[in-house]
Amino acid sequence: MIFLYSHPFSKSGNSQIVPPPPYYYGVEYLGAHVYFDNEKLKGILPSFLNTDGEGWIYLADFVTVSNDKWNLMYEDPSFTQYKEAAIALKVNFEGQNFLYFPFMWVDKDWALVRGWINGYPKKLATIYLTKLNKLLPEYNTRKENLTLGGYLLRDSKLIELRVTLKKKVSSIPLSNFGKTLTIRYFPKTGEKEGEINELVTIEKVDSRIDDIWEGDAEVNIREGINDELEFFIPKKVVAGYSYDYYFKTIGTKLVKKIENYSF
Repeated sequence: MIFLYSHPFSKSGNSQIVPPPPYYYGVEYLGAHVYFDNEKLKGILPSFLNTDGEGWIYLADFVTVSNDKWNLMYEDPSFTQYKEAAIALKVNFEGQNFLYFPFMWVDKDWALVRGWINGYPKKLATIYLTKLNKLLPEYNTRKENLTLGGYLLRDSKLIELRVTLKKKVSSIPLSNFGKTLTIRYFPKTGEKEGEINELVTIEKVDSRIDDIWEGDAEVNIREGINDELEFFIPKKVVAGYSYDYYFKTIGTKLVKKIENYSF
């Protein structure tokens, strides 16, 4: 029997936009450790989450495989590659710290749907970031004084990020934010009974981080027509980072049902 995980449905299951987990990820990240204005964040965070304003902004280039679909790596690589941009916060819920994403963007429809299923607030956008090649002069590897950059584009450029690498390090501040906490919300059209409204964590069973470089970061944030990024103008930019990351996710775990989603 075929496990039907997402639309479109068929007897074979081959038309699903998102196959079921587990999901494997290999990612190149360009990120910045920042602090936002805590008072402004009250306009964007639900009332049951608290934060001191510590955050993270990143652009990323993903290679990913769902379940046992490794054949897609050569049969149709477009279903294994996407780019992503996100704004993250370290939040506290009932005495425990978590990593929470108020905004996230991707450039593929299947990446968006997979994110919504797991509670990520994804939208479609255009994302570019510096690409290294081992044979390219200057931009062949991460190294001291190398400048990397990229941007997120929807109706206009919403995020611009630039990092000049200074030294190799062994960890990133994001590792201290906690498990990823998301809000899985699916309304019931025409009535409230039957809607899905819950806090979940993303369950990872494996992760590795490699070739981490720290440096000076420049971040520019602009609000969009329906992207309220005025809440996320950085109050302080601590440092920038470039690194590779592998992880595997097996699904979500319920933390708590939400009765009233309020601000």
